[in-house]
Amino acid sequence: MEQIRALYLLTGFLMIWGVAIVVLLTGWQKSTQMVSTVPKFRIGSKRYKDIRIVQHVLQEQINNGTDGTIKADLELLTHSELLRKITNLGPGGTWRPPNCTAHAQHRVAIVIPCRGREEHLRILLQHLHPFLQRQQLDYRIYVVEQAYQGIFSKGQLLNTAFLTAVSQGNYSCVIFHDVDMIPLNDNNRYDCPEQPRRQWEGIDYKGNGKYRTPYDGHAGGVLAISIEHFKRINGYPNAYFGWGSEDNDFSRRITGHGLNLTTQSLDVAKYRMIEHKRDALNRINPRRVRLLDTAKQRFETDGLNSLHTKVLTQEDRGLYTWLLVEVEKEKIEEKKMIRSGAKRTRSQNTIELFLFITYCVVVFQ
Repeated sequence: MEQIRALYLLTGFLMIWGVAIVVLLTGWQKSTQMVSTVPKFRIGSKRYKDIRIVQHVLQEQINNGTDGTIKADLELLTHSELLRKITNLGPGGTWRPPNCTAHAQHRVAIVIPCRGREEHLRILLQHLHPFLQRQQLDYRIYVVEQAYQGIFSKGQLLNTAFLTAVSQGNYSCVIFHDVDMIPLNDNNRYDCPEQPRRQWEGIDYKGNGKYRTPYDGHAGGVLAISIEHFKRINGYPNAYFGWGSEDNDFSRRITGHGLNLTTQSLDVAKYRMIEHKRDALNRINPRRVRLLDTAKQRFETDGLNSLHTKVLTQEDRGLYTWLLVEVEKEKIEEKKMIRSGAKRTRSQNTIELFLFITYCVVVFQ
């Protein structure tokens, strides 16, 4: 009888362990996948499941050739060399057409969040200034950096740069621009859209002419939005610390306020990505799923109207205006206390309780 009883206990113990492992693996997979809908690769109205098909179709379009194509030159120049090369800029990286009244139809503030990517910034600027000038835009480039070198608060930085820009110029719109994305076609208009507009439809990550397309509703990378619309949706959320989901939250703000996230055609909305390693200090945000689930409830309370940051330094660096911003440090310190994994969930606590009970039953019988 004792042997049969021990066999039953061992069998029950193994079954509980099996269930625990399955639940843990399922929870881990859910926490590591994208928060938004599963990416759907598309070209125009057509959707594709296989990225290789998308790459082939895009390559055929590129091979046909279009006017305005730009070659991405990744030559790294020093800051001084760039200043000697681009000599027609005004203070703080400003420029306007010589006959501004006749030609400048849009006044644009370009906002680039940056940390530890000085080389990428210089490569982008040597492309971006001539690109914007060929489009006859009246513009100023702001580069915003976080003072605290812990986890990143992208939303707070972009909101701060936006408020700084509108206080210093009568801009029609703002373009938020990742530092590692180089536009590859002059017909990719950086003017002010009637509706918020994602500027890219294909990214070449390796320089091999193979382009990846975004999933539906993607609002990251490069995005143009009018001053009026950005204020209407209350800007970016401030609550995100670390990598992940603030762009998805921002996309929901756009559609949640009756606006449309528009795009341009694939033949012009192409970019080259500068290869880089992910910022080790900017860990994946363990609260991103929970925050995105409550995005709608926070539209009116988390954003421009709840921003508590401080511009420590504003500096004219010739090619751009540099902003050093202090974000809500106490919240960052709070997040530092969270270990590298996500917060303990109810299911994890329940599983450990089952395992503890099983251990007690086996040991004390």
